[in-house]
Amino acid sequence: RKRGVVNLHLHWVPGHCDFEPNDRADEEAKKAAQGLSSDAKSLPQFLRKKLPASVSALRQNFNNHLLKRWKRHWKSSPRFKLHSSIDNSAPSKKFMRLT
Repeated sequence: RKRGVVNLHLHWVPGHCDFEPNDRADEEAKKAAQGLSSDAKSLPQFLRKKLPASVSALRQNFNNHLLKRWKRHWKSSPRFKLHSSIDNSAPSKKFMRLT
């Protein structure tokens, strides 16, 4: 079986520019981002309830909560005062003078 030669030319086409349905969708998305939303009674039944959170959003929220909790715990630790007085910039001026 022979392989044919194909001449392929690609052109970028701005498919959404000045396309009325897409412009309207952009406007509605901006309104929703600003907190302006439709009256619940005008929405279809399946959109009236709260949407489920994404796994990514739940993970991010959990990690933020865990970090805040760890920081509170660390600041109340007796070792915090000792460690917070350590100069962690490297190399220290004292080290540079000695070398």
